Amino acid sequence: MKFTSFSAAALAAALLSGSTHAGFPDEDDSRLSLQLTRKLSNNDQKGKHNDNDNTIDLIVKYKNEEGHTFADSFDKNGKGRVISQKRHTETITAKINDMDKLKKDPNIEYVELDVERHAFPNMRGYEVVAGKGGRRLSEETPYGIDMVNPDSPTPRLQQGSTSIKVCVVDTGYDNDHIDLPELDPNTGGFSPYEGQSWSNDGHGHGTHCAGTIGAMGGNDKGVTSVNPDPTKFSFYIGKGLTDSGSGSSSGVMEAVQKCVDAQANIISMSLGGGAPTNAELEQYREHYEDDGVLIIAAAGNGGNSGYSYPASYKYVMSVAAVDSNKNKAGFSQFNDQVEIAAPGVSVKSTLPGNAYASWSGTSMATPHVAGVAALVWSHFPDCSNKQIREALIASAEDLGAGGCDNEYGFGLVDAKAAYDYLSNRGCGFSVGETLGGCNQCVECTSAPTSSPTAFPVCPDNEKYFKLSLETDNYGGETSWKVTSPTS
Repeated sequence: MKFTSFSAAALAAALLSGSTHAGFPDEDDSRLSLQLTRKLSNNDQKGKHNDNDNTIDLIVKYKNEEGHTFADSFDKNGKGRVISQKRHTETITAKINDMDKLKKDPNIEYVELDVERHAFPNMRGYEVVAGKGGRRLSEETPYGIDMVNPDSPTPRLQQGSTSIKVCVVDTGYDNDHIDLPELDPNTGGFSPYEGQSWSNDGHGHGTHCAGTIGAMGGNDKGVTSVNPDPTKFSFYIGKGLTDSGSGSSSGVMEAVQKCVDAQANIISMSLGGGAPTNAELEQYREHYEDDGVLIIAAAGNGGNSGYSYPASYKYVMSVAAVDSNKNKAGFSQFNDQVEIAAPGVSVKSTLPGNAYASWSGTSMATPHVAGVAALVWSHFPDCSNKQIREALIASAEDLGAGGCDNEYGFGLVDAKAAYDYLSNRGCGFSVGETLGGCNQCVECTSAPTSSPTAFPVCPDNEKYFKLSLETDNYGGETSWKVTSPTS
């Protein structure tokens, strides 16, 4: 039988009732419920709803192998994929009515929707430029490159001696473009989408973003970039979005995981969506805190104060867009997670087919920041991802209201200023707590503490020891048992 719109909403509420999303407020469960309602209603209008074959894509985190086996038993198309064995997460396609069964199993930690993620271009000002035979002579330096790394009053900052790997998670990469580095077809990237290769960009968005980071300079072709010498940095490509410009949270997460596996230092994501997920939050925390990866994402093009994800996770730098006069773009999101700004209006860069285009969006601003991060990091390879992040925001050119604000974050990214910041401080400084956006503490130091109280003398045959614990499952892990290794 078909569901009506009313029954779709009721079913969505029932499926999500009692669900736990640690770290997210209740309104995010309402957002997920709304998304599920819309999916059910859309399918109802198309005549797709019935009790037997209505399915939905889910992300499942299981506690143990029993939970893994149980989750797999509900996968209806046999194409479920493990996102991370370490984090015990996978994506499956299950009947909607089975979602509640999964949630109630004691071996399942949580179940959530595999929400949509999409590119953030603003296509106004679209322009394609391709010369005869696909060649365009007389290389151009787009204004954004001059803005983030000017060549006056001092010479432009050149790339350092250490090669930094930048992973672009997007719609793919035109590996045959005359103005982009050619990557190894076997090891240069990854795509989770069947029949769609990372080395083919059917949309153009990923190729455009990659061009801002690393289009080749000095070749009298097209445009140059923040990192124009391909021998001094490298790309890895994660096709997190399909050729349509959209994809799934799980597809992006798989691409990001492959970036980390490929030893990427920086991940650039000009994409997002409105709903946060536990699985994403856990993944980005792990890659930022444990793997030392700097993660940068577009703030979003809604022109409002809404939060887009992954940019609004505190482990990710959220990038706003400005125009050539350093004014905030009208479409650029503004909120307390916006951390830094970069050129994002009428940005010229590469397109598939040896073409070039001027596009706008926070998508276009993001690769400027990723490119500058790679450029600066190449001079200071001993610095951590957190120190590079601090250098970028501490040295940014303040725009708008004094200090950090919701529209520009800490300000316009500045390559030479960030370089000078690290030249003065080195890589030995400590970094404050990770909070993200304007909450991110700059040049924070721990307050001095008084001398600890001395331990009392231990009885015979006993010793005191200090034990520090960090849980990755707060709320689920509330007690620990310490036993002797000889007992």
